[in-house]
Amino acid sequence: MTTTPSVGRGGVDREESHRVVIIGSGVGGSITAFRLAQAGVDNLVLERGRRWPITPGGGTFPWFPSLDKRLLWLNRMAPPRLPWPASALGAVAASALPRSTGLLDVLAHRNLTVVCGAGVGGGTLTYGAILPQPGPGAFHRVFPPGIDHEELDRTHFPRARHRLRASPFPDDLLSHPRYRTNKAWHAALAEAGLPAEKVVSSIDFDVIRAELDGTRRPSATIGQYLFTGCDSGAKLSVDRTYLAEAEATGRTVVRPLHEVTGIRQHRDGRYHVTVDRLDGRGRVLERIRVVCERLVLAAGGVHTPRLLVTARATGALPRLNEFVGAQWGTNGDQMPVLVDNSHPAGAHQGGPPAHLARHHDGTAMVTHGGLSRPAGTRLLVCPGIGIPDRFGRWTHCALTGEAHLEWECGSDTTTHRTVLDLLRRTAPHIGPEGATLLDPFAAHPLILHPLGGAVIGKATDLHGRLHGHPGLYCLDSALMPGSTAGVNPVLTIAAVVERCLDHIMVDFTA
Repeated sequence: MTTTPSVGRGGVDREESHRVVIIGSGVGGSITAFRLAQAGVDNLVLERGRRWPITPGGGTFPWFPSLDKRLLWLNRMAPPRLPWPASALGAVAASALPRSTGLLDVLAHRNLTVVCGAGVGGGTLTYGAILPQPGPGAFHRVFPPGIDHEELDRTHFPRARHRLRASPFPDDLLSHPRYRTNKAWHAALAEAGLPAEKVVSSIDFDVIRAELDGTRRPSATIGQYLFTGCDSGAKLSVDRTYLAEAEATGRTVVRPLHEVTGIRQHRDGRYHVTVDRLDGRGRVLERIRVVCERLVLAAGGVHTPRLLVTARATGALPRLNEFVGAQWGTNGDQMPVLVDNSHPAGAHQGGPPAHLARHHDGTAMVTHGGLSRPAGTRLLVCPGIGIPDRFGRWTHCALTGEAHLEWECGSDTTTHRTVLDLLRRTAPHIGPEGATLLDPFAAHPLILHPLGGAVIGKATDLHGRLHGHPGLYCLDSALMPGSTAGVNPVLTIAAVVERCLDHIMVDFTA
């Protein structure tokens, strides 16, 4: 790395030069850093959020329902309005908690609300940690020819599961009272005639057992693992797997609280990345120009397309093709709720999910994972996922100078109907008195898995190289074609990025 003072030059305080820069430290960014470091290639990871280190005493993450300014990222937009009854996230938005460099970045849109993780580890800090694999039929409906499910099944899905330290949900936990709802869910699936598939998760189940026996402060086992992180360390976010191994080599340097505000290609072919270094409250301490030979975008399904469409529209990356910004999707995210009519509210529920059920053709799935109080054991939140009917698009507005998401209501109608059908089959078998189905986000979806906007085989070649600008790559959830074929996305993102890197590593090492 070289550093050059440049106060007053182009509105930056100083300039740095690096060989490879990666924007984002989530799944794609962490895998890229790991693979480059293993190959002996120095790389710099720029992450807008803070580090969230797991400590023996806990207390790293904000908890529901007692929330503080650590929860919400300092979004310039007004807090979104979410339908009620909603998750505790709705209460957070409504109460207008003070914002900082917090854990959740909430994008308010007139037709939906998108939630992204912010911090070293990206969305894996806040996701449910489950790693289902798409079936071949659904996969080939979504992904372009040339991305072979059989190859991924043979090589890249197993590799990703291993490196994410995945393991199946242990049967013995279902006998514990904290997992009553998981057990009831499993029994209801069986009685409904739906094959119950055991969930594979990036979870350390020895830590789960330590929570249950009192030797580790409870977190996941009382529902504090989704949205708010997991203080016990049971959830193995990528900052503790791929990225930790990358940093251990000495080849990867991670810069938290470094927010990328713009990218462009200089006439000499190198890339210029404008970065604001922030303090914990989000104030800009200095502006840096980071110059690199190769630039990898891994900022996720919101911020990667935002950066790219802005750079194309402003002439900073003028040769990006017409597919940049297109085929943005919700992964068919649904958030229905079952109300167990046989049990009172009050007790904690444990996570992560233990079993899922798929639609017969593999194009949709539904699962259940525990919630913290005050929801208690009466409410079963049952997230569903599928393949969208239509997609949205990121565009750039010359008047405001900002990128905007265009997404129409009803774009996920088929998935919505399929997920509700699966739950209607299951609801009568929840406890002796059955369950009542609620759909609080029907009118205004809550999206936890934004995907697309730089889709593989369209905006990029089949290995993540963005067309028109040599040395520029997309290796993250924006690469997915608006869907990961009816399953939660992390395993598929990881496998596809691993596959891409198998092919393009020569670009970085030659």
